Amino acid sequence: MVLGAGCSIEQPTGLPSGATAARELHRLLTADGVLAAGDVHDPSDLSALADAVFAKTGSQRDLVQRFLDAYNLKRANANDGYLLVAAMLAEQVLASVVTLNFDLALVDALVNLGIGTDVAVIEKPADLPHQKLINIYYLHGSANAEDPDEWVLRTAALQHEWANTWQPIVAIRVLAAPVVVFAGLGTPVAVLIESTKLLKSAIPNATVYQVDVVPKADSRFAQELAITDGAYIQSGWRDFMQDLATRLMIEHRQQLANAANQKVQDDGLAPEDLTTSLDRLHELGLVTSGRIRAQWLLTSSAYCRATPDHHRLVADLLLAVATVARLSGTQAVIVEDSVIEFHRDNRVLAACLLSSGRGHRGRPSIEALIEQQRRRYRARAVSISGAIVGGTSEWGAVSTPPADVVRGDVANDIVLGHAPLPLHHIAELRANPHTIQQVVR
Repeated sequence: MVLGAGCSIEQPTGLPSGATAARELHRLLTADGVLAAGDVHDPSDLSALADAVFAKTGSQRDLVQRFLDAYNLKRANANDGYLLVAAMLAEQVLASVVTLNFDLALVDALVNLGIGTDVAVIEKPADLPHQKLINIYYLHGSANAEDPDEWVLRTAALQHEWANTWQPIVAIRVLAAPVVVFAGLGTPVAVLIESTKLLKSAIPNATVYQVDVVPKADSRFAQELAITDGAYIQSGWRDFMQDLATRLMIEHRQQLANAANQKVQDDGLAPEDLTTSLDRLHELGLVTSGRIRAQWLLTSSAYCRATPDHHRLVADLLLAVATVARLSGTQAVIVEDSVIEFHRDNRVLAACLLSSGRGHRGRPSIEALIEQQRRRYRARAVSISGAIVGGTSEWGAVSTPPADVVRGDVANDIVLGHAPLPLHHIAELRANPHTIQQVVR
């Protein structure tokens, strides 16, 4: 996937188009005497502006510094489209991303989802030795560049960087995927047009699509890339990424249903109807469902990818929740904050955390992690009443010491607020349905 400036326009990233930014930077450079009236043939063309500044000063420094001062490039917040890109990188359904932007909104998305260690961010050719399986490439450099002349704003600079460093990497590592999408390319300035043409020439065997908000007839990029009518998708950045995410969620839903059916068959469990829960996870979308999965599986990251093992663990939890709901005559509702609420007659009777030891955690470890999680819900309107636990290496009787070794378990501690949370193991609930009364009173 190749991303352009149009991807950073949507809020909360909120950066201007290339043409708007170029006009404002031209105004500042002219006002400060760096450029004179008439030095730039088209003040809305960022490449032309960079050429003029370089011709006058022998450097891009004056332009880049004003760019950084005028716009929040380093601290740009990720919009929904960028968060979905980060989630798809984590899911490994996107092989790599090439961005033509300087802002760090995409990096912010990685940080937001806690997947920064799984994806390499290649901000300049010198970073290429640090590539991983999944990578983000800043083809034009990033706002982190210490040398303003590392920014690729001029076509001449692009040609040099491409021939000497980027071309073999882009052709072999980045765009070897069978499908490549150019999205939100933005203002058709010279350096961007040249970038897209070079990228297109490096992927002769791939199916190429372009996504943009303007009609194809109005897109110069579509003309330069020779995009066919069938390969042009007129759509906003966020809407397009949501459509891709929805298609992936359809697959996740089916895989989770299959895992639940297999669990019922393998363990001889009573079949449960998971339709409502599966529909709810689909409705919540890729990013939120990944966050919920991370909470349920007690991972250290904010987002957890959907693997076959993770589907099996989540299916086990959902089957237990369905059993509790069926035998208690309640409706189980997955809330966006990952809590399971049990409703009856428009009342919330219980609010539980779901927790899986992923097959290797025992009771002490799980108790500690649940207590850490629980602190996030202190201000919740409906208090957490317990936790449903599965996927443990061992369970047994309570063996952990009280929260306070001097005072014991304090029910109304002003700091911690609660006594240890009641934990209900899936195996116990299935073995003795009467214990379900302890979950939903």
